[in-house]
Amino acid sequence: MSLDLSCNVMKTVCMVFSPTDRCKIVSHCFPSFVLCGKPLKFVNEFRYLGHILTNNLRDDRDIQREMRNMFIRTNMLIRRFFKVLC
Repeated sequence: MSLDLSCNVMKTVCMVFSPTDRCKIVSHCFPSFVLCGKPLKFVNEFRYLGHILTNNLRDDRDIQREMRNMFIRTNMLIRRFFKVLC
């Protein structure tokens, strides 16, 4: 069976999700995946549809990013309406 699917090798990465139970770890080293003759890079975190995915199944990094963005937007509003508030 043939699939007519095109992948951008520069944007495609591999991520191995670590199990929460250490006794279920299969391996620490995995063979490289090859796509269109080029090996894919293994990453620990990846941004997908605006959300940061990490290999430890936690979203702390994404929550930190959202909090930082919230503070930035709040400071912009305070600066914009400072004279109205005083």
